[in-house]
Amino acid sequence: CNKFIEGGSHMANSNITKKALAESLKELGSTRILDKITVADITEHCGVNRQTFYYHFNDKYELLAWIYNQELVIPLTKDLTFDNWGEKILELLVYMKQKKQFFMNTIKSNNDFFSVYLERIFIELFNKAIKDLNLYTHLDKKMRDIYARFFAYGLTGIIVDWALKGMKEGEEELAQLLQDISFSSEKIGHELYLYHKNETDK
Repeated sequence: CNKFIEGGSHMANSNITKKALAESLKELGSTRILDKITVADITEHCGVNRQTFYYHFNDKYELLAWIYNQELVIPLTKDLTFDNWGEKILELLVYMKQKKQFFMNTIKSNNDFFSVYLERIFIELFNKAIKDLNLYTHLDKKMRDIYARFFAYGLTGIIVDWALKGMKEGEEELAQLLQDISFSSEKIGHELYLYHKNETDK
């Protein structure tokens, strides 16, 4: 991490400081698990004092959350549609592969923490799919949210498992598999609903 020089405009430096701390954690996280990284390690690595760190973040987990939000949630949910979500998933997997050791080490330290952010992406995706494809209009909002979470948890589990096993499977292959599973699940779910509806109406 390039040493950060403190001082100057607060507005100009605030985001720069966060990015410097984020880069520091990513670099450290590429060599050891998060549990073995301290706030002192992060600040010393990029030349920021601990008081500055705590001005921006409460702890290293909040910094990690900021990284996930800035580099996963925001870019992957921007302009997300059901038509382009396969491309978005591929972008996610390629990015994770580029930062392989960082993601493996942070997921190993706290599996659920990463999952929460990934689930947010997939829940938004499936809510968009339900709306765009006009599926499950027979369900109320509560039930649609349950469907979205069901799909999101499944995809998240597959990606976390892929990461923990060393990301050996190709990104394009896995992205296509996830897309196929999602389309099939949507179709099966809708067909089951129609079947039960027809049985009930008899």
